[in-house]
Amino acid sequence: MRIIVFVFSFSLLLSSCWERHKYETGHFTESVVNFSDANSEFDDYNSTAPYIYYDQLFHFSSNRKSYGIDYDIVGEKMYIDWSKTKGTLSIGTDLEDDRFDYLMPMFDSVNTPCNELGPYSLGYRKELSNTEVIWTDIIMYASDCEGDFDLKFICSQMLNTTTNTSVSIGSPCEIGLINNEANELYPSFYGTDFYSTDVWGIDPGKIEKLLYCSDKNGNFDIYEIDLPSGDDIADILSYEILIEPALLAVSSGSDDKCPFANGKLLVFASNRPGGYGGFDLYYSRRENGSWSAPVNFGDHINTEFDEYRPIALYFNEFDNNLMIFSSNRPGGKGGFDLYYTGIKQMIR
Repeated sequence: MRIIVFVFSFSLLLSSCWERHKYETGHFTESVVNFSDANSEFDDYNSTAPYIYYDQLFHFSSNRKSYGIDYDIVGEKMYIDWSKTKGTLSIGTDLEDDRFDYLMPMFDSVNTPCNELGPYSLGYRKELSNTEVIWTDIIMYASDCEGDFDLKFICSQMLNTTTNTSVSIGSPCEIGLINNEANELYPSFYGTDFYSTDVWGIDPGKIEKLLYCSDKNGNFDIYEIDLPSGDDIADILSYEILIEPALLAVSSGSDDKCPFANGKLLVFASNRPGGYGGFDLYYSRRENGSWSAPVNFGDHINTEFDEYRPIALYFNEFDNNLMIFSSNRPGGKGGFDLYYTGIKQMIR
């Protein structure tokens, strides 16, 4: 069974091996494209999916279920298909795919009458023996049920043996390492290379830091905390100790939000001066152990409206990266819509 990362099923279905491969390398278009199959007339934003490899799931926040009142974490079963014979990239839906339905109870536990924003998912496997493998799926998010946004997580574990498969899903818990009386949102893991290149995708032992944003000093800034080593990530998130965060140098005197780190690339949203209006998207590269000065993605991507919660994805058969973000620019289905575009290779 393949690794699960959550609800927007990315399947890179490669052409049959006997077909002649005219295009060995894929390329994501630099045009900004509306993710129309995922969007609704309501607000759809805050997506997550750390990388693309065969069947990966994608999910995001939307207020569609409440007809515009409160936000839940939702998803569509979608795929990305790169054709090596035609050199074309297609993105669409596959509503008949039921392989990940066993994870749907996680949504039942996460979503409440409050607001759930900024999901981030992680999936990995661990071999317990030659006959036992345990699959762990974690989703982190922010909820305002206590009056301010606090970071929470929920964990699902599937134990596969030669004779049986069993699934256990925990209850939502606060990430005790971080929360205080301010708003904490948009968690993202960082490690020098915790996305491995094999089919199982992720090495959780290489996760070093947890990034997030908080308005504890008045405006939103981006922070990081060093994660304890040795224990399983799900166990670390359950720790009740409070770790003092470090302010990232990319932060400014304006609101800096929605950090997402992947490999050597950090992307985020900011309404700092010098942009094109509202929130713009920025990036920073990891250089010599620190993050470089932020760079605006430019008016090819940013507009006078709000661009929000970017995520940057990597696939090793493409010569560039894919960035998915949300925007309330005109021309969408309504409110915030999800968009995607190709950006230069900066993750590896």
